[in-house]
Amino acid sequence: MELSAKTIEHFRNPQNVGEIENPEGTGTIVNPICGDKTVLYMRIKEGVIKDAKFLSFGCAVTIASASVFTQKIKEQEISQLLSGSDDEVISRLVSLIESELGEIPPAKLHCPPATVQAFLEAIAGYFEKEGETQLSSRIKRLIPQVSDYYKRGEKAEEAA
Repeated sequence: MELSAKTIEHFRNPQNVGEIENPEGTGTIVNPICGDKTVLYMRIKEGVIKDAKFLSFGCAVTIASASVFTQKIKEQEISQLLSGSDDEVISRLVSLIESELGEIPPAKLHCPPATVQAFLEAIAGYFEKEGETQLSSRIKRLIPQVSDYYKRGEKAEEAA
């Protein structure tokens, strides 16, 4: 299994590792395919993600995914990240990771969606705390839809 240079770089030197004290958003995922665990912490001010950090116990692609994702979402407006249809939102979030890491082996395509799922859980919790129940409900609806992205690796391996 060949990993891209970017994946190896982010695995060996992950960015934004750690916790944020009293974060506005926290999401945890145990990947249903492999059991890797990632916790994502976010500092959010006026709808903008000011800081993002993660802790992960997982493989190189899981760690690289969280590293890239936390870099990409900093200083982003949540409303921009979540604009569009459900499919567009999930696709955009997953591609934030995959466009940076390059080609990911089919056996590891389940890793980037886990980071996205942790992000969605964190954002749903944030909106719930802020009393934004409609936004929180929409994001909670997105979470199970991410599961389709976990299956891409299985489909790619079956086709090979």
